[in-house]
Amino acid sequence: MTHIDTSNLKAIAFDFGGTIDSPFLHWMDIYLKIYVEQMRLPLTPENFREAYIYAEQMMERHHLVQPTCSLYETQHIKVQLQFRYLLQHETIDLPVDEREAIFKCAAQLVTDYASGYVAAARPVLETLHRSYTLLLVSNYYGNIAKIASDLDIASFFYFITDSTIAGVRKPDPELWRLAIEQAGFTPAEVAVVGDSYKNDIQPALTLGCQVIMGIPAHAVTRPNVCCVRRLEELPSLLCSK
Repeated sequence: MTHIDTSNLKAIAFDFGGTIDSPFLHWMDIYLKIYVEQMRLPLTPENFREAYIYAEQMMERHHLVQPTCSLYETQHIKVQLQFRYLLQHETIDLPVDEREAIFKCAAQLVTDYASGYVAAARPVLETLHRSYTLLLVSNYYGNIAKIASDLDIASFFYFITDSTIAGVRKPDPELWRLAIEQAGFTPAEVAVVGDSYKNDIQPALTLGCQVIMGIPAHAVTRPNVCCVRRLEELPSLLCSK
């Protein structure tokens, strides 16, 4: 389906990472961009990928993030794991006495990046909130409700579903199904908005939801999928009923 039928649409379910907090870019690419362009580190997709994966796995496996952790605190934990992996594998070399300051700088740069895009998303969410029930469904670390509150978007969402708390992760459609059912809707009444075909779009289609895929500015659109390049396109797409 390359359009959205709003006649029976009651709710919009949003992914968070890569959808609300970035211009539909994968977060590995965002870290890499910040580290290379702003911190001048000698990183490439090839030598950074394993560090990114390692940090994600460690945070999920060992529950390193507390429900009360802020976005900055979450990023500080993550960038430390990434950088320590890179140091251990001699991908980068940082003076020992400067490492903590570098970790803090990286965490702040990433936090500022995400916060800026969330701030830009806020008017979109406010507009959609007038016509639909909004849901937030995220692969996160148990603190997505805290993050949403800190970033002043929590009030727009009727229900917030965090994979760590739910005990199930995307791409398992069960996380989307759980969020939709707990909010009191059927899949046919929900449109899912996300940047990942694997984690968001495909599971939503499996359940019978309508879908809107966010794609980067210069990316090729997905055949037979309604695509947007900017979150700001959503109100005109969804609020015509």
